[in-house]
Amino acid sequence: MNKLAAVRSIGIVLFGLAASVACPNLQAESEVHFRLVDGNLIVITLHSAHGFSADFVLDTGTDTTVIDPAIARKLSFVPDEWIEVVSLSGSHQVLRGTIPTLSVGHSRVDNLKVLLQQLPELRRLDSRIAGVLGQNFLSHFNYILDYRSQVVRFESENEVRDTIDGEHVAIESRDHRMVVASAAQSRASADLRLVLDSGADSLVLLPTASHSLDLPRESPLHQLVSGGEVEMQAGRVSLLTVGSEKLYQIAALLPDVEPGVPMGDGLLPTIFFRALYVNNHDGFVVFNPRTRKK
Repeated sequence: MNKLAAVRSIGIVLFGLAASVACPNLQAESEVHFRLVDGNLIVITLHSAHGFSADFVLDTGTDTTVIDPAIARKLSFVPDEWIEVVSLSGSHQVLRGTIPTLSVGHSRVDNLKVLLQQLPELRRLDSRIAGVLGQNFLSHFNYILDYRSQVVRFESENEVRDTIDGEHVAIESRDHRMVVASAAQSRASADLRLVLDSGADSLVLLPTASHSLDLPRESPLHQLVSGGEVEMQAGRVSLLTVGSEKLYQIAALLPDVEPGVPMGDGLLPTIFFRALYVNNHDGFVVFNPRTRKK
């Protein structure tokens, strides 16, 4: 199943749900192994304060953490208010509330805002998935995401940063998302701002970006998103440059509508890279970091 058929009900769908988080962070180095589902979805195990464990998709393209109603009681979910979420197929109401604690390894966030929403597309891919870990958790930590070793390593100080080399590419933090500058070429060229998205498997370019690039269109695809199915055209970017990294002949999905809230020019999948180090404290990312020689 294509990634948009499973998780854009999370990433593209939940854009704009900025939720403030009042939380003391207990930071300590944590190395957590993950498994890949459907080729690109990072699934890790998280824990509550009472020892309950559940599998979550780690999704840097989602602003607010999502939990399935089936685990709400086990996470001591306290409802707050109904809010509207927007998808490419429309909008719908979901319940927002708070859970006391959620942790991965020794990295913990207290009083975490979450959305209560069923996740049928994800659960069809893997019945053990019970939630989506979003940026309102992840943005509190620095970490390296290593696809080759299938490990996420959260750092307590600078123990990861001090062992790697590579270009520091600035992150613009916007609406609880990580946006990086890039340059793309097709029949035309354009400078783009793309959201780093570990929940995507395809480059997604919104209409303004695809028009600026004058992308040749391929046969449209039907993609399942939250609330229904939408038709989405496909195209191809001949060269995408992010920092010093160059990606050639990249297939792109091209939604016909702009989202209702700002999300840059589209989505850049993190799986395009072997590994990446995210430093939220100083606002940069290193793509394909190299181990520093001693």
